[in-house]
Amino acid sequence: MPASANIKPPRTYRIVGPQRRIDERETPHCRVERGELGERLLLSRKNRAETDALRRTVGTEGRELKGGPCNSFSKLMSQAPEGGVHPDRIPVSNPAAMALKIKEVARFFGANVVGITRLDQAYVYSHRARGCSADGEKPGDPIHLPHRYAICMGFDGDYNRYMTCNSHISDVEYQMSKFRHWAVTTFMLAAYIREMGYPARAHGQGRTEVNPIPLAVNAGLGELGRHGMLIHEEYGSRLHLAVVTTDLPLTVDEPVDMGVEDVCKICMKCAKTCPTYSIPFGDKVVVNGVEKWAINVDTCYKGRLAARGQWTNCLICTVSCCYNKRSAWWHTLAGRLLKKIPLPLRPLYIRPLLWMDDLIWGNRPWRHMKCLGYDNAPVPVTCTIPGCIAKHKPPEQKRLHKVPSPKPRLRATQ
Repeated sequence: MPASANIKPPRTYRIVGPQRRIDERETPHCRVERGELGERLLLSRKNRAETDALRRTVGTEGRELKGGPCNSFSKLMSQAPEGGVHPDRIPVSNPAAMALKIKEVARFFGANVVGITRLDQAYVYSHRARGCSADGEKPGDPIHLPHRYAICMGFDGDYNRYMTCNSHISDVEYQMSKFRHWAVTTFMLAAYIREMGYPARAHGQGRTEVNPIPLAVNAGLGELGRHGMLIHEEYGSRLHLAVVTTDLPLTVDEPVDMGVEDVCKICMKCAKTCPTYSIPFGDKVVVNGVEKWAINVDTCYKGRLAARGQWTNCLICTVSCCYNKRSAWWHTLAGRLLKKIPLPLRPLYIRPLLWMDDLIWGNRPWRHMKCLGYDNAPVPVTCTIPGCIAKHKPPEQKRLHKVPSPKPRLRATQ
């Protein structure tokens, strides 16, 4: 029986057929390293050398560091061995109380939001792409993860620095919002559970055996957006997700309905602003037995070729999302009212809110900032393609894509 059988199903995705476990080697980063997304992207990843020490330090690629991979915190954490389980197990008579305690400890260690769900094996990778040599793991090894529960955690990125995207400022914030608490929190929480006498494994940067997004949706952290990422009620899509799996007896949370399904049907701002047209305007499709909005991962990733050394990570869909706002009472109130409105009446409430969002924050939010020695002021784009006469513009100055008109229906002939 799948782990999701005993919980309320989420609205933003629906299981409609059999699901196969995904091989981690099928994920975009691994496909790029094998050259499956083109030679240019492969060479750009292999030969990429950041121009200053800060970006090399917060980057995830140890080969970029001039002082060697031991200067990479991500590299060191990915090769840290798992600790042992304490032989004296602490009995748990009240799983609900233990769940509350685990959430409190996770927030103490640095998580912004925490939820718990049963570990659905459909979201456990079938084979690993990387391995921890200290634990005897090798790329290509089958993954066997028998744990019953997944503790899902979210870590927010700084709103103001995200709003500078795409730039070196948003790049370093994107990387640091992962490392600032993510790696430490997952390591500490897994160690804490093992010290209570229960097996636990941390899944984070460079060493993950699970897909965190569907698990986080099932754990009630948010809903799946049109752009393929989790949307949280307060933090939007600025959350980095990490998971700790365990057999510690816990009660689980249920998926939430905060109106993302209704908003994404009307808003489409992420699709309008995506520079590579990777986010769909149309209806949901079925992928691996799941009905959802499916982005074009290949074209999304290939968009990095347009960076020209000015940025690495495209965050336009994240900052364009109407849920991406700094914490404020009016933002919280609008979300709470939406949840109380009956489903058929929600469009009448959503459309004026989206009109106000465009009026106040603009179609493609962006802000100028000087930070950490960087300046994201727009600079003239110099094209290096021989013979190109196109007038290139920075992403924040480009026009929005138009919502395609519905195809006219042909009348049946008599």
